[in-house]
Amino acid sequence: MAAPWFALFSAIPWTDVITHAPTVAKGAKKLWQKVSSRKTTDTETPGGTTLADPVASPEARIFALETRLAEIDARQQESAELLAALASQNADLVRAAEELRRRVRTLGIGLGITLVLALAALAVSFLRPF
Repeated sequence: MAAPWFALFSAIPWTDVITHAPTVAKGAKKLWQKVSSRKTTDTETPGGTTLADPVASPEARIFALETRLAEIDARQQESAELLAALASQNADLVRAAEELRRRVRTLGIGLGITLVLALAALAVSFLRPF
């Protein structure tokens, strides 16, 4: 059971993950701060009116909607950038895993050939008279 997990984790290029981790962490922290600090239903305008205020003028409510839309656009852009960074890292991990798979196959073939040559040399040394 432990062997597949070990093989999986040993195939990860940890230097690349560690190199890109601060960028991803900073983006995730920034996104989390924006999401956690936003108001869920109300958006205030500079005049103090909110979207839920039925007495507010239509201009104030439109301004509040435009402000909220601008905030949503900014958050969506930041989310897209973070997702692009994560996708790039994922692609790098897949490429590295494929390269490691090729190397393991090459080393396996080389080990097989070395084993056959060693067994042949051992057989020749036993069959050769002293």
